[in-house]
Amino acid sequence: MLTALVLVCALTACGEQGDGSGAVPEITSGSIPLPTSQNPPSATPSEPDAASDDQPQAPSRGPIGSPAVILYPELADETLTASALYRQALERPSVICYQEEPLTDPQPLEDFLAAMEKGEDRDLYLYQFYYSEGNSAPYTCFLVHFISSGGSVTVGSNYSDNWDTAEAEEFRPLDLISMNKHGFLFYREEGVSEATATQVVNDRTLDIDYTEKFRKLRDTYLTPLGMTALVEHPWSSTAELAESVDLVWVFEDLYRSENGDPWASLGNNWPLDTMLETLSHYFDGVTKEMIIGRKYTNAYDSQTNTIFYEGGRGGMTPVFRVDTCIEEGDRLSIGYMICDESGAPVEGSHYILTVRTLEDGTFRYLSNLPSD
Repeated sequence: MLTALVLVCALTACGEQGDGSGAVPEITSGSIPLPTSQNPPSATPSEPDAASDDQPQAPSRGPIGSPAVILYPELADETLTASALYRQALERPSVICYQEEPLTDPQPLEDFLAAMEKGEDRDLYLYQFYYSEGNSAPYTCFLVHFISSGGSVTVGSNYSDNWDTAEAEEFRPLDLISMNKHGFLFYREEGVSEATATQVVNDRTLDIDYTEKFRKLRDTYLTPLGMTALVEHPWSSTAELAESVDLVWVFEDLYRSENGDPWASLGNNWPLDTMLETLSHYFDGVTKEMIIGRKYTNAYDSQTNTIFYEGGRGGMTPVFRVDTCIEEGDRLSIGYMICDESGAPVEGSHYILTVRTLEDGTFRYLSNLPSD
């Protein structure tokens, strides 16, 4: 439901910014209209509706373009910078992202888009590195290679479960590639109905007013909750939260932020004591009855004091943007909004998350309410 809300709100917001016709945000690079939907950055693009017998191939030449320049080395850890795939990316005209944050200067991307419009030969690589603690293959990378050659543009991709060397495969023609003013790159293969979108320009580069303080507030207070207890879920107490939101889902998000994949350590039978302990670190007044609720009555085993849970929530975590913070004693009121798939704030999505900070450095969530 949240994904649907985001798309509806995004289209509404875009329509009000334009000429009233529902136009999408202005494109600052590229020449093909912007899409209105996306795939997750780490997902493999959809298969074309009709495959061609003569698939394009990568040219038998070296990459054309200036090598990547790291603007934000503090965002990369030593394991990443020591890896072979990272070193490979540095030698190419690349955009390098880690945990969905761009590390690089956008110049190779801008050069590629300019060359594409002129019909010149140029390459662009997109490396998206991920580390997922607790997974059997914690070091992964999604590699995309864009090629402008003789007036045509093709793309190949490859998913690697390690940070060793990798090359893109299965090149296909593109019928859309563009970047908008929010630093998101959109691209779509011929015959594919939906475009892939990913952020390729860091917020620090785009918006000097988006300070480190706001970024830290987002990462500390919003990110652990994922999407379950935030936008579209107003609540003013733990009891109200338990009435409107699945606390098992909230536990899943919080546990993942602390320990990685919960199924790797808990399996499908989740100890209620562990769930209660984790939730109580973040909320006051949580009870076992609140966690079980009506939904998990049949999944609860009183002899083992566990809840059988297989997951299957689906959906994508929205992109949150903090824009205000008011501190009054031990209370923090954090204003935030959700951003659509183009990185633009969605109208009507502004909320205030209030927390109480404690002397030991921990905190408790108090409420999440729409702003006036």
